[in-house]
Amino acid sequence: MRRSAALLAVAAALGIPLTAPTPAASAAVPTTEVMCQDWSAYPQYIRHIFLNADNPTGTRDFNELPEILTCYEWSGSTPATVSYTISYVMNGVDHPDGYTGTLTMGHGFAWGTPMPGYVYRASFTLIP
Repeated sequence: MRRSAALLAVAAALGIPLTAPTPAASAAVPTTEVMCQDWSAYPQYIRHIFLNADNPTGTRDFNELPEILTCYEWSGSTPATVSYTISYVMNGVDHPDGYTGTLTMGHGFAWGTPMPGYVYRASFTLIP
């Protein structure tokens, strides 16, 4: 995927790396990476969720109350189908009445419904 010169210049000015960190799993275990970004603040909050046969589920909390949260399967990872759930958490209580769906390579979601006082919890699971 080519990146525009403007994106590279902005990333360099803000000190944001445009490469993904190396997964902790061994090279023998195919790993799928889900990348979530909060586009409502600068620098963006970025979370990398690594899923594989040894670790098929990952959950991340977004405490910064993102106004625009996007999650997608990173193109450099092993292609897989990943189910996801977005829920709200307040005072340690999970309210699983959020949004659910499926990620596939090149397809993700954007979440843009902020609710004051809540933390967003995103859970991802590999579908065999």
